[in-house]
Amino acid sequence: MHPSLDSTRRLAALCLAFAGVVAQAAPAGAQPPTAAFGADDIVADRTQVEWSQAYLQWIAAFARDGSPIADTTGARCAAKQDGDVWFLATSDGTAPVVRTCAVPAGKVLFVPIASTIERSGNREPVCESMARIASQTIGLHVTDLSLVVDGQAVDDLASHRLATGTCFALGVRQVPRLSAATTVGDGYYVMLRPLAPGAHTIAVGAKFDNTPVSTTYHLDVR
Repeated sequence: MHPSLDSTRRLAALCLAFAGVVAQAAPAGAQPPTAAFGADDIVADRTQVEWSQAYLQWIAAFARDGSPIADTTGARCAAKQDGDVWFLATSDGTAPVVRTCAVPAGKVLFVPIASTIERSGNREPVCESMARIASQTIGLHVTDLSLVVDGQAVDDLASHRLATGTCFALGVRQVPRLSAATTVGDGYYVMLRPLAPGAHTIAVGAKFDNTPVSTTYHLDVR
């Protein structure tokens, strides 16, 4: 069955920051991965809530048809990346996506699992109400989170929920720059410590209602 109209609209809202894949379980007896930062850790002088805002601002800097979210191969994964943290773009939720990407060595990886935003548009923002709507969207519609790095599952993904709470300016990387604080965000993100040079696979998964959304990255760290 096709999703209802309401479900389709909610899924479209999630597409800005939604990524996932159905991944194989880690082998029996495998040690837990040590690649993930704790959600409260400060990384490159920012909180992870601030990095979630920076990720959404990065995505908003692209036209829709040129966005890394619309990329089905990984060809755009380096677009507008800078600094110590490298963003892995989400997919649009319409089909599983597999991307191949070269990443400079030493980069912290910021991986969105499932998230959403609420924007006020031309209206005066009511940030508390918007934050409540975003929280309900995540809490009521998102399940089955998974993140697998080189075959090992990252545990306790629920602890990696990052809500902006207050409004922030989504369009600060757009041209012309938009500095009005009219957006709130909520969702699950994980920061991974720099991976060793070589080949790596990162698989992220979630469901929106009964719809799986999926993205897999094959990374060449060099």
